[in-house]
Amino acid sequence: MRIIILSLLFTLLSNVALAKFDIRKVQLNCQQSSRCTDIESVFKSLERSFSSYEHFQDVLKLYVANEGIKMFSYDVLQVNNDFVLDIDIQLRKVVLEINEPIIKGNYTFELPSIIPIKQDDYFNLEKVKSTQRLYRDSAKDAGFERAKVNYSIEELSDGVSLSFLIDLGLPTIVDNVFIVSKSSFLKQFVNARLNSYIGKPFAVQQFKSEIDELKKIVQDFGYYLVDFEIKYKYVEKKVTLYFNILKAERFVFNVEKNNVLSNTQVKSELSSLFMTGQRKLTKEDIKLNLLEKLEKYGYKFSNLVIHETSQKDKFGDQITYYKIDLESTVKVKSRGILFKGNNFYNQDELLSLYRLHATEQAKYNYYDPTYIENFVNILREKYIQDGYVSVWLDKPSVEFDQKKKSFFTVFKIREGMRTMIRTIRLQGVEDKMSFEIRRELESREGKHFNPVVFKNDIDKVESLLRNMGYYYAKVTNRKGESIVRYKTDNSSVDITLSIELGKKIIAGDIIIVGNRKTRKRLIKREISFDRGDLISSDELKQSQLNLLSLGIFSSVQIKPVSRSEDISDILIFVREKDFGLFEVAPGVRTDIGLKVSTAVTYNNLEGMNKRISFQSTINRRFDLNALDDERRLSSEVLLEYDASVNYTENKILRSNVDANMTLTQARKRFYSYDADIQRVGYTLSQDFTRWFNVSFRQQLERISQYNATDPTNHGQFQIGSITPSVTFDFRDRAVNPTKGALFDLSYEIANPSVLSQEEDELTIDYYKFISRNRFYLPITDNLVFAFSTTYGIQETMSSKGLNSNNDSVVRIPSIKVFRIAGSDMVRGFEDDEINRVDIGDETADIGDVEVNRRAYMANIKFEPRYFLSDSMIMGLFYDAGRVFVDNFDKSKLRSSVGISFKYVTPVGTLDFDYGIKLLRKRDSDGKLDSPGRLHVSIGFF
Repeated sequence: MRIIILSLLFTLLSNVALAKFDIRKVQLNCQQSSRCTDIESVFKSLERSFSSYEHFQDVLKLYVANEGIKMFSYDVLQVNNDFVLDIDIQLRKVVLEINEPIIKGNYTFELPSIIPIKQDDYFNLEKVKSTQRLYRDSAKDAGFERAKVNYSIEELSDGVSLSFLIDLGLPTIVDNVFIVSKSSFLKQFVNARLNSYIGKPFAVQQFKSEIDELKKIVQDFGYYLVDFEIKYKYVEKKVTLYFNILKAERFVFNVEKNNVLSNTQVKSELSSLFMTGQRKLTKEDIKLNLLEKLEKYGYKFSNLVIHETSQKDKFGDQITYYKIDLESTVKVKSRGILFKGNNFYNQDELLSLYRLHATEQAKYNYYDPTYIENFVNILREKYIQDGYVSVWLDKPSVEFDQKKKSFFTVFKIREGMRTMIRTIRLQGVEDKMSFEIRRELESREGKHFNPVVFKNDIDKVESLLRNMGYYYAKVTNRKGESIVRYKTDNSSVDITLSIELGKKIIAGDIIIVGNRKTRKRLIKREISFDRGDLISSDELKQSQLNLLSLGIFSSVQIKPVSRSEDISDILIFVREKDFGLFEVAPGVRTDIGLKVSTAVTYNNLEGMNKRISFQSTINRRFDLNALDDERRLSSEVLLEYDASVNYTENKILRSNVDANMTLTQARKRFYSYDADIQRVGYTLSQDFTRWFNVSFRQQLERISQYNATDPTNHGQFQIGSITPSVTFDFRDRAVNPTKGALFDLSYEIANPSVLSQEEDELTIDYYKFISRNRFYLPITDNLVFAFSTTYGIQETMSSKGLNSNNDSVVRIPSIKVFRIAGSDMVRGFEDDEINRVDIGDETADIGDVEVNRRAYMANIKFEPRYFLSDSMIMGLFYDAGRVFVDNFDKSKLRSSVGISFKYVTPVGTLDFDYGIKLLRKRDSDGKLDSPGRLHVSIGFF
């Protein structure tokens, strides 16, 4: 009877566990009211159907795996025919503030800058105690052995406030320092350094650092074998230090009759040898070491004589002098390299490999023993990659000819059998799938076996399977011996990949957790799959990247949760950032002078990642070279500004189009006038692929020009324009690219049909075409060639002619005429130098020229860049460019060369460029161009 009852009970529970399970209501009992609203919205998403009770538990575990939850318990209650999830939850407190530690006592010490507990972390008592221990240990290291540290926790409505009290107590004071040494110089020197500790707390770590630094200093004086013996004597709250200086003998090296090794090189080499061996070296030891050093530089058959003398210096210290005479030395050259035993590669192929990897020394055929030894490994790797896995290479044989001052190198090779792939088997998959996978691998039956390629193929197999929907697929024997089996003579290999497919993942419900403000519709829009789709690992990774790229989440996790045999729910955990941002950025630029920029941004409006921002810049020029001569001399101080309000919305009206609206008010100084500008416009853009973008901009501007040198430049203009553009971006990254190319084409049209003015005095009717192209070619890991070309043409289009006074009523406003500046600047030129055009036999600034037909602009930049580190770049550059009116003449481009230093920032590179003109010219007044100029800019090229 007992067995029957248990069996029935087991069957009943099994049916409940396997049956469909619906949660109709979630009741949340939470202790922290202000944060409970957010957590309640998370758990409310559990009001849904589950395939089984087990499926419900799996999902619930992921919801609870939240560091912000301190205690959690739940009951599933049945009310009528519905299930109600009743949750009791206690959230962790948040550390809202950590007050500056209060130090009690008459002394102070340096507090650690990084502590275990941080503001805005969830409150963790263990981290608080770790911080307490860190403060106490730091105080003890500073000489306060009896220090005590207490902490207090103040409960606030939404978290806690932490305070630490450090009671230093009475310190251990350094009472005296006694120094014992046979060297009066070292005794005096060390005494001067250590006497500063007397009467102060005994900071153990600081004292140890002082001793290490002292040892390095005296070793640099030539006391290479010096050693310190330190003893401490504690009496009550005082300590006496006994400092014994051992092995106080000094060594000096002097190299004569040589132009190969400097005294600095010899000192560095031999001092290291003394200190490493901790013994005095014999003349023979020194000679052998220097001869070996000379060989590394390519010198052989050197005649080196060492004289050793000892005497006392003025302090009475024992000093040993080593006079090193390098009477003759020869840099030997290679008279040939011979490879023996090679059949697969011929001599020329192996010589090419040798030269490809050669050091500068070896490249010019000089003896380089280090490279000759290293080349054996390069050669072995080359053979192995071509299937000769059992290749054997002897130690290189180098024969020297003292008479001819040359050497001959022989590399002996035993190639062995070339290992061919006989079979590739994929166990655990069907024949059709095996065929499809093997077709994608570089390792093929009948080809030679390359271990490096094969290792990449294993990763490729797993990637291919996961993209077929087998999310959990793996090669189970990737580290086992059974994966590759060689024939006895290594002539062939059999490859067996044991594959565990796991199950395919079909997306069930998409459950989003952690979005307090962001709408689920926005999140679902950015993921690359939907309910019922087959899920691959690439899709999950891409979806995660898409969500992070929105800039509104600090973290995104996407996890599949098994629901049934072939369906998994996809849980998306997000953590939102703060949506408000305020920035102030003071700075200075060579073109606009001292500036202050501010920005106020609010993201994620309406939970749909809509953004509104206010940006402003105020600047005052110190350098007025960008103004014409008359304005430069007479112009009063004028504060320039540029203020704008921007509204951005991605995927408007549920399309793939992004929109941006801008309202701008600006005051700017130009070459021959000042201008107030009001501008309103919008831009629509769409990314059709990762590298292809199309945009359309419409803009209306009202421009008021004043303080003009030429009265014709006074007045107001209204310019309406539309600008379609296309961008092809093949760069590896937008900021500081290292490879790829960027092509950008724009075509601006301004005429009365798009609200440009049409009046008797002036009709605005023109087009402007600009092509910008950038190329980045990696030469080595640290060297990149960057190249940029820009070309533009603008032309009036109206059919109207001249008025009665023969003045053109159709022209391009000077504010819209091409001017080389910003990203198009030719480095080394002032604004008024590069923007001059030829008018007959004279030149004039393009701002003073009336453009009633067409204008051109051309710019070329070439810049080899060397990466000193991930954030610092040095480069040389060649720039050329100019503006033209009516006729384009490439022979009249102005050019410069120079040096560039770049520091990488998140918004671009901060550039310091100094350019020198290649051909200086005189203006119509006979004034000669300046030799060059320093430019400071950010994020241009």
